[in-house]
Amino acid sequence: MRSAIGRGFTATVGTTLAGITLALLPGTAQADEPSWEDSRRIVEYSRYLSLKSHLGDIQAEETAQGFAALSSTQQVRFLDLLEDRSLMQRFFEENEAPPSVTGTTRVEMADGDVVVEHESLHGVDETSLSEEDKAAGKKDMWARYKVTDKIFGIEVAQVLVKTNYQVKGKDTLKVYPGSASHFLFMPACDFTHSPVKEWVTSPPGDNALTETVWSADCWGSEWDRRERVWADYRGFLGGYLKTD
Repeated sequence: MRSAIGRGFTATVGTTLAGITLALLPGTAQADEPSWEDSRRIVEYSRYLSLKSHLGDIQAEETAQGFAALSSTQQVRFLDLLEDRSLMQRFFEENEAPPSVTGTTRVEMADGDVVVEHESLHGVDETSLSEEDKAAGKKDMWARYKVTDKIFGIEVAQVLVKTNYQVKGKDTLKVYPGSASHFLFMPACDFTHSPVKEWVTSPPGDNALTETVWSADCWGSEWDRRERVWADYRGFLGGYLKTD
């Protein structure tokens, strides 16, 4: 079911809105209070997050708590940014992680109110192998590439792809099933991804790769982005989010 947010809302907020905004009427709002229309937007977005939270979405609950902690002025600014179509498109613009570099890089937009974080990490799974495999020099590893979008430090969107694989020495022996996850708290958007694919590249690359294709429909505009991560015995080697 599609939902929407913004000045085109047709939902009636009635007594709920009155209770939250002290029964503001058009023309009666003071300088530090949101207008009737902005109060309605705040209520509707809070309801949207609350519904997701009640359905068990832990991240939606955290985002709702962060949004509720903002001042009314910041909440209006938050929604203005969230409804800025050109800005939202930049949330998922093409990006490639620096080769073999782990950690987090940040890109600031909208005078620093919006931050896009690109995170690259890897590690070793110490519990998955038998003692026999460990004695044979085998090692299970993982690497992931994640992009997170924040407004006023509050997470509103994220895409993540993770590869799981086994190495021995410098050789990648196999790739286990990979995974992809996301959250997106933009009511005007539908977001899905293709089945996750994984494989080992031919020598001398000998890398474990995992990828998925994200598909979005926001305000009637559709686009796809392929997200991929690759790694070897050293750990994370690269990742990107790009047009399919």
